[in-house]
Amino acid sequence: MHNEDTKFPFSMYKEAGEGRIVNSRSHANSMEIVEVTSGTVMVQIGTELVAAGEGDFLYIPPSMTFRVDAATDFASVRGMIFDISIIEENLENFDSEVFYMFYVQSKNRVTVFGTDHPVNPTLKRFMKESYDEYTEKEICYKLPIRANIYHMMTSLLRYYCGSKNELDRMIYHNVLRLRPVITYIDEHFREKIYIEELSAMINVSPDYFTKMFKESIGKTPIDYINGMRVNSAMELLCTSEMSMTEIADAIGFCNPNYFHKIFKQYMLTSPLAYRKSAK
Repeated sequence: MHNEDTKFPFSMYKEAGEGRIVNSRSHANSMEIVEVTSGTVMVQIGTELVAAGEGDFLYIPPSMTFRVDAATDFASVRGMIFDISIIEENLENFDSEVFYMFYVQSKNRVTVFGTDHPVNPTLKRFMKESYDEYTEKEICYKLPIRANIYHMMTSLLRYYCGSKNELDRMIYHNVLRLRPVITYIDEHFREKIYIEELSAMINVSPDYFTKMFKESIGKTPIDYINGMRVNSAMELLCTSEMSMTEIADAIGFCNPNYFHKIFKQYMLTSPLAYRKSAK
């Protein structure tokens, strides 16, 4: 990502063509909002593959490897990339909890914001206004873009975290309770992790922990951990020349054969085939 200055880590882009439109990439500390401006595309976000058509939007969380391929003869997208700090610097304590909930939910619930989705009009309006400001670069153009980011993110945060449904409120509470566990996994997924160790962090039994995690996150703890490892493997396959053995070791799998098995289970292709297609 190109930053124009350290105070406003932000950029926009347009990509179009056949086949691969956006090469595999991830941003450790940045979020991305992508709009399909023509045609139909297939978007890989971590281990999830979704289709999106003209007028649809997708949100790409930090650290998630993603790419975009045209599913029609020609397709185009435009995108907005901005650093997490733009949002975090204005959060109060409660808002920080909401933002954390959004971080967890958006990583595990890929959503295509189609033209009939209630969030779509907000994203469409402020994406266009931001792109116009970004290309024209008139005096103080960064101020309206920053305001537009706040509008877009407010809409997304309310969609993911604003439900008054009793079940959603229980999930919200449990995700916050699981925060030390999720933080630990995010920081240590490349190492051996034991369910007993994780459940002890919130003082519950391993069986109750697994049930609570699945109900709150939508995945079992093992599925969540393996998803993190596969996502990391995708980035290494695209950006390095490491061997399969080296990658398996780097992301926490015990051997290259097991790495191959799990990667194919999630991605429906082998690590080597993914590397070739990505390049």
